[in-house]
Amino acid sequence: MKNRRSDHLPVRLGTNRIYILPTKTGTTFFILLVVLLLISINYNNPPGYLLTFLLTGIALVGIFHTHRGLSGLLISHGAASPVFAGGRAEFPVAVTNPSRWPRHGIQVGWARVDTGPLKDVPAAEEQIFLPSLPAATRGALRPKRIVVATVFPLGLFRAWSWVALPLRCVVYPAPDPRASVFDQQSASLDQGEDRPRAGNTLEGEEYHGLRAYQMGDPLRRIAWKAVARGTELVSKEFADDARQEDIVLDWNALPGEETEAKLSLLCRLVLDAEAAGQGYSLRIPGQRIPVGNGPRQMHACLTALALFAMPDSEPVDEVRR
Repeated sequence: MKNRRSDHLPVRLGTNRIYILPTKTGTTFFILLVVLLLISINYNNPPGYLLTFLLTGIALVGIFHTHRGLSGLLISHGAASPVFAGGRAEFPVAVTNPSRWPRHGIQVGWARVDTGPLKDVPAAEEQIFLPSLPAATRGALRPKRIVVATVFPLGLFRAWSWVALPLRCVVYPAPDPRASVFDQQSASLDQGEDRPRAGNTLEGEEYHGLRAYQMGDPLRRIAWKAVARGTELVSKEFADDARQEDIVLDWNALPGEETEAKLSLLCRLVLDAEAAGQGYSLRIPGQRIPVGNGPRQMHACLTALALFAMPDSEPVDEVRR
C-alpha cells in the first residue's frame, strides 16, 4: 500500500481510499440467499423469487450506505499525553463530519476488525476517539497507521480506510518502586553502613546517623550502601539539616547499576523533587537541564530520561487482534 505520511492534514477519506467487504454476518446472509434462490428455482416458486430479489436489493443498497458512512470524513490528530512505561498510551484522533447528515457507528483503532467503541459523528461536528496501545518500554511510541471503519446500517458490510498520521507519545521510564513508600524505621535496617566516627563532618556539618529518605534530600546524602543491599532509600543526617538547597540529580552520583535501573531511580527522584516543590536540575551523559520547577521542568527531565541513549522507537504497525 502507498505510504500516505506526506498527506496534508486533515486527511479526507475519498472514494479511492475506502475499502469494503462483507462481514461474517454478510457472508452468511448471501449464502442463505443462494440457498433460497436454488429452492425457488427447484420448486418454481414466484414468492420465493420475490423474497430473494427483495433481500438482494436491500443488501445492495446497504453497500452504498455503508460506503457513504465514511466518504468525506476529515481525519486529524491531537497531542498524546506522556505515560509511564507499563501503562497505556492514548492517541487522540479527531473525526470531523463536514456534511449535512450524521455518520453513525464510526470506529477508530489499529485493525480492520475490533477497532474500538462505536460513536456517532453529528452533522458539521467533530468527535474525538482515543485508540490506545500498551507502552511496554520507555522511548517514543509511534504507531504507523490507524483504521477508520463502519458497519452501519445493516452490519452486512464493513467499510474501512487506513490513515497514516504523525502520532507520537513519549513513554517515561517506570519510577523506581523502592522510593515510593518511605518507612520511618528503615534507617534501622542499615546496621552495616559505614558510619563516620565522631568528629567526621560533611561540608562542616556533624554526622548524626541515618533516617528515612525524604523528598528533596540531595543525592550525596543518600546511603547508597544500604540501598544496594535492597533496603528502601535512607539518608545520612547531619546537625544542620534545616537549610534547603536546589537538588542536582546527577547520573554519576548514582551507584553502579544498570542503565535502566538508573533511569528508573532518576525518574522517581524527579517526581519526588517536583512533589516537594523544590528546584532541581538533571545531569545525564550528553545532556544537562538547568535548575527549575513545575510541569515544564518535570516534562523536560522525564523526556530526557525517556529518550536517553536510544533512537526514536521503531514505528508500531497496526495491531492484529
